[in-house]
Amino acid sequence: MSDDAGLEIGLEEELRRAARLLDPVPERLIREAKYAFAFHTIDAELAELTFDSLDPEHAAAVRGAGGPRLLTFESATLTVEIEITEYGDARRLTGQLSPPRPADIDLRCRHRERTIHADDLGRFACDDLPAGLLGVRCRTAEETVVTDWVAI
Repeated sequence: MSDDAGLEIGLEEELRRAARLLDPVPERLIREAKYAFAFHTIDAELAELTFDSLDPEHAAAVRGAGGPRLLTFESATLTVEIEITEYGDARRLTGQLSPPRPADIDLRCRHRERTIHADDLGRFACDDLPAGLLGVRCRTAEETVVTDWVAI
């Protein structure tokens, strides 16, 4: 290793130490990052958000403002449709898998994970979700599909 490379490594370490002292990463952010990372599995397929009724581009496709929020996530093999209804600070989620099939649905929000079940027709529901970020993982007999995170 040359002297210049050694100086660069030393300078980089000094800058890291200064950043840790002067602008530390908040514990909450580290904890949230760990939760988000642990929620995903290596073999899970990502279902991309393809429709959001709050998106101005999609607003004309729904009946009007003030109703439930509609979300659609799509992967190559599974579509997850979700309806979110607000009740004060709480949210009610109802959903449908297409093609229909039973599944375990993991709902990840605000430092906790809740598992619910989709019936043989792919229907699922959950009351009393807190406002905030939501991630959904669907575990069927054939595959695991994980959605993008959305604010609800």
